[in-house]
Amino acid sequence: MIVNKRRIILSNKIYPLFAGLSGDLIFYIAINTLFLTEVKHFSALEISSLTTISIFVMLLLNPLVMKIINKIGALNSVKVGVTVLFIGAFLITVGNNYFTILIGSILYESYAYFKYMDAVILRKNLTLLKEEDRFLEIQNKYTLIYAVVTMFTAFISGFLFNINPYLPMIGCLIFCVINLFLVNFLYEVKTPNNKVIKKDKRKVKITHLVFLLLLLFAIGYSIIDLGQNNSKLFIQYKLDSFLTLENVSIILTIIISASRIARVLANYFFITIYEKYKSKILSIIGYSLLISFTLILIGNFLPFKIFGIILMSIGFCMFLAIRDPFDNYIKELLLDNTNPSDHEVMMNKLNFTRKLGKLIVSGLITLILLKDNLTYVMVFLLGLSCFSLVIVYEIYKILKKNIKYNY
Repeated sequence: MIVNKRRIILSNKIYPLFAGLSGDLIFYIAINTLFLTEVKHFSALEISSLTTISIFVMLLLNPLVMKIINKIGALNSVKVGVTVLFIGAFLITVGNNYFTILIGSILYESYAYFKYMDAVILRKNLTLLKEEDRFLEIQNKYTLIYAVVTMFTAFISGFLFNINPYLPMIGCLIFCVINLFLVNFLYEVKTPNNKVIKKDKRKVKITHLVFLLLLLFAIGYSIIDLGQNNSKLFIQYKLDSFLTLENVSIILTIIISASRIARVLANYFFITIYEKYKSKILSIIGYSLLISFTLILIGNFLPFKIFGIILMSIGFCMFLAIRDPFDNYIKELLLDNTNPSDHEVMMNKLNFTRKLGKLIVSGLITLILLKDNLTYVMVFLLGLSCFSLVIVYEIYKILKKNIKYNY
């Protein structure tokens, strides 16, 4: 086995920057609801259906995607991921009908399947250097970079949108090109395990802890992601009821910018909080999620509109604060409690369950929107957050007993 330690060290240094810039469609995530409603003239139902259909298609294609990943390896998979992200962003930008934007949305959903392999590359590199304990630290560094970048873009996206609604999308495409350049600096360690993964047809063992982690990630991530998107639309509709479009876009920009600041602070202090509370981190995240939905619903019903918007904004900011710590900690627990030779498969399963959970929850939200408004969606997500606390408690009991599954 030939090992190029210089390239490994360089790859580990580049990883946080690359992962931070390729974590999502920069700019688009800040103005997606405005862009789709005001520029593409989509309704809330159509926006929800884009997500539902895109995820459903990718779930059907998951076996094919896993075969491709096993065939081309983790590094080439990441390269495929950033390429389809660029194409998806381009189609969403130039598309003038539902079908074209749907194709772009499908490609947008597909990139995560391939992009998730960057965590496998990092883990392999750290394992070879005997620095596995740095995984969570480096993952947190990447999410901190992502949070800082998205905070910056959130500050200016609304103003760019007011100048020309396509300017933020052009920014997305520029970041995609940068990712296509940075990915060439990543390096994947070639180990005997690579061949084992490709040839081994056995089923990966799913322990009780791993099952609970996958289940929690499927439900928790769906609640956070869809709660974030729908609450942003929820706030937008409430602002629309008493403000002009120009003022709505500016206030939304301020709210989103505040949420990005919350995300930066959460990532910055996460390692310190983690070292203090360890396994209790999941409980803190679970209760924070419950509080966020409660604040959004209370703010919506308050007769004092400005104060209500403030409460809803605090709830929205909490989604951003807990999103990255939840993602990073679940990955850490999953990789720590599975066989290294199964890491690529487990990352795919983690992403698959995330998409499946999002599909189910998004589908239910779409059904709710057929007859009712976003208020009922928030109540539904609040109920799911209560259920997620039950899973968190079960995981906490296992971690408290220091149960470690060995293979």
